[in-house]
Amino acid sequence: MLEVALAAGVSNATVSRALRDDPRIRPAVRERIKQAAHDLGYAPNPLVQALMMQRRLRQDPHGETLALVTNVPEEAWRSKDVCRWYWRGLEERATQLGYQIEVLSLEDLHGNPARLRRVLLARGIRGVILGFSRRDDETRALDVSGFCVVGLSTYFHNLAVDRVHLHGFFNVKLAFEQMRQLGYSRPGLIAPVRNNAIAGGLWSAAALDEQWQRPAEEQCPPLMVEGDVVNMTVFREWFDRHKPDALLVYKIGVMELLGRLRLAVPADVGVAYLFGTEEERQAMAGIDGNLDRVGAATVDLLVQKMHTHETGMPEHPREVLITGTWQSGPTLPARSVPARSARPSIRSPARNRPSLHQ
Repeated sequence: MLEVALAAGVSNATVSRALRDDPRIRPAVRERIKQAAHDLGYAPNPLVQALMMQRRLRQDPHGETLALVTNVPEEAWRSKDVCRWYWRGLEERATQLGYQIEVLSLEDLHGNPARLRRVLLARGIRGVILGFSRRDDETRALDVSGFCVVGLSTYFHNLAVDRVHLHGFFNVKLAFEQMRQLGYSRPGLIAPVRNNAIAGGLWSAAALDEQWQRPAEEQCPPLMVEGDVVNMTVFREWFDRHKPDALLVYKIGVMELLGRLRLAVPADVGVAYLFGTEEERQAMAGIDGNLDRVGAATVDLLVQKMHTHETGMPEHPREVLITGTWQSGPTLPARSVPARSARPSIRSPARNRPSLHQ
């Protein structure tokens, strides 16, 4: 750094600040220093950078603070199984690496992104995790320049930042593989269109990839449901036409749907969930998305970026994908003989209810 300072005609401190993109250094001076560093072949040591940053910020004995920025009330996200699993991974991994996490809610800051930025700067926070936003969050105004930022799953999805996700494609393929190994020849996926879109279309892509590789008599295309209700007529027509003997389900209340078709689980149709609640995990087969590991990997990626001082919005955002694991359950027992995949010949009586809420 001394050689860079001499070449650029500035002090050591100015070199240090310029290489960290400190806004106190004029842009022209920053560029001159960076060019001198490049010409001299200077490369910063990320471990030394991290140590010096802690000394500058005079970190407390509990370690540097990371921020989890949310856009929903804390009592709301802490009441959801999915969020609690994510949080457990975030908190445990941060502690292991010597950090602590502070939750900062845009709700508490009256939705003011500029105020959030001032709070982060005032508290000397360098690392930010974007997580737990509203379902239809449209936040675009967050200024993350100067901060190291990672997105947790698809929260704050309008911001193009590096993210850590569930591996949606792998998880669906894993579920179908397990279903076929248990003796089910025509498994089918049922999920809401919106959730599939949030997952980047990976669920339907995996289901279709699974189907086209099978013979025609074993193919069952996915049923993607529009909106928050399931039309009984649509479900009946799909079921009658494709005759699935097992269902991989996300959010849809298939137990009631199958009951209205006079079909029993698992005697007539096997059922597995694609990421269920704690209650579903205790009673059903399905995929464990390892959400705590997604949270842990989010912290890992953020700390990596902090060590290399990668700040702001990346030009080419990266995605880290965490694979799930299969969990056996009573709703999907092994089949030694083909199951009845079609409905009984006696059709259920007409109902006045055209749709079911999830």
